[in-house]
Amino acid sequence: MARVEESHYRRLFREFLRQSYINGLHPFLYHSPVRYAKAAWLALLTAIMIYTHIVIADLILEYLVQPTEIHMDPDLVHVANSPFPAVGVCTSNKISGRLLRGYAEKLFHHQGNSSLQAVALDLDDIADRLLVLAQFYLNPRESDHERWNALELDQLHRLLVGYHGGGGYSVRDILWDLSPGCGDLVIRGIVFGAPVNTSQLFLKRVTSSNVCCIFNYRRPSYSKFLTKRAEHDSEMRAVPRVVFESNSILNSVQFVLQDTPKEDITNTFHSNDAFQLTIFPQEDYATIQSTTLGEVLVDHYSIVEIPIQPMFFSSGEEVRGVPPHIRRCYYPEEGMRLLNQSYYSLDECLLVCRTKSMLDHCGCVSSPLIGSSMDFEYCLLPDLPCLMRWKGIWYGYSDFAYLQNKEENLAQRQCEHCLPTCNGVSMSITTNVAPLRRTYNSTGYFTGLLKGLTNERPLAIIKLFFKLRFAQATKSQMVSSWVVLLNRFGGILSLMYGFSIVSYIEILYYLTGKGFVYIYRSFLDNEPKNHHYSLYWRELKIPRMPEIRRNLPTQK
Repeated sequence: MARVEESHYRRLFREFLRQSYINGLHPFLYHSPVRYAKAAWLALLTAIMIYTHIVIADLILEYLVQPTEIHMDPDLVHVANSPFPAVGVCTSNKISGRLLRGYAEKLFHHQGNSSLQAVALDLDDIADRLLVLAQFYLNPRESDHERWNALELDQLHRLLVGYHGGGGYSVRDILWDLSPGCGDLVIRGIVFGAPVNTSQLFLKRVTSSNVCCIFNYRRPSYSKFLTKRAEHDSEMRAVPRVVFESNSILNSVQFVLQDTPKEDITNTFHSNDAFQLTIFPQEDYATIQSTTLGEVLVDHYSIVEIPIQPMFFSSGEEVRGVPPHIRRCYYPEEGMRLLNQSYYSLDECLLVCRTKSMLDHCGCVSSPLIGSSMDFEYCLLPDLPCLMRWKGIWYGYSDFAYLQNKEENLAQRQCEHCLPTCNGVSMSITTNVAPLRRTYNSTGYFTGLLKGLTNERPLAIIKLFFKLRFAQATKSQMVSSWVVLLNRFGGILSLMYGFSIVSYIEILYYLTGKGFVYIYRSFLDNEPKNHHYSLYWRELKIPRMPEIRRNLPTQK
């Protein structure tokens, strides 16, 4: 019985080799004088089939991960269609010594007229303790220095609450009041060839790392108090809009930066005295959390040119059908629905995610890190130790990173839902640095943008301009549909060994359909027969005539 089944399988296999449309199978049917020729041919076909299906599996996995392909649009777009970015200029001196002294005097006099006389602090002690407010900024490494214990923080907290009438105080607004003014930081400027009044173009705003003077800013105010918020918004609306002049020869903006005098510098744990520039979209919050542009440091007595190159990107309507986690971007309405607000960007999403993380960890948010006027509980001085611990967990800085616990690892991965936008403009920058010649006479510089200025205070010049007149545009299109994937499969299979979808059906047929028939028939042939005694036609066959005559008796 086993031999019968083996013969059936052999017969089925030989029929498959004879009838199949797959190239390379017929040599197995014929005799070859070369020894091991069929074995070598079988090994070659097996290697080709394995390699082909590995390539097909890679194509399938690539399609499942990213079913879109980026096509470069051959049409160049003029940079006049790109909005000029916002530019934040910050000084390393986060708190002005002169303004700090004046604020400390007000607290000192209020202390003498209040119930805090029993624990009264002198003027220098108050001014020194107020420097702890700089710990509310983003800078992670600065949060390592816990300058005061909880008792001293609570004492300063009660002093500030009493000074502000018992109704609470805003750390953001105090930092805003203690920082240098924009007219003292950015003193001169030229915008597209025309001199401008810098005090009318720069807005003083609290950012995540400092109080900066921001040029070309279009984000509403995020002050805690309605009156100050309305004042800031009115100031922003009064700022003239900067429009790129495509026919201008001097298509750049230039500003002269002037640092604070030595007697005005306070110790805020910053080791670098260079100016800090942040370049970002007009509506975003000024932070370097996710932008690829980072932060540009401008040293004293230097000229820094910053060419800006925009790149336009968009996605076709057919890409909307792909889930966001596969196409790795959000359309405007998807992002706004995700954040439940009227504006979305990658930085905005990370800002909201960071805010929720602070709120879950400490029950409040640091006002310089919130970037909006949403109704949250703002952290005050007693909450500062918790904020320091949160910054250590959030940014994951540790001298022993391998000792991080589960909470620290999860904190760094909780904003993975934040994705960039599908349509918009991205920018790349480079820097060209040259030294600024110093002047040693009392009259200062004689010509140019620095005319009349001296070196009594450190100076620097920044120039920002579009690098090229035209920018490249990219468009994400749905070109890798399942039909295209099927065409790729057919091309690869045909190229390798003349394979096709019909060949798969043919193999399936021989393994299931025809193979089943062969097995069924072999089973029927091997069934035991019932023996019945019956007559067959051959037994009933009539004898031939000569035989009949021979058997007849002879007549006498």
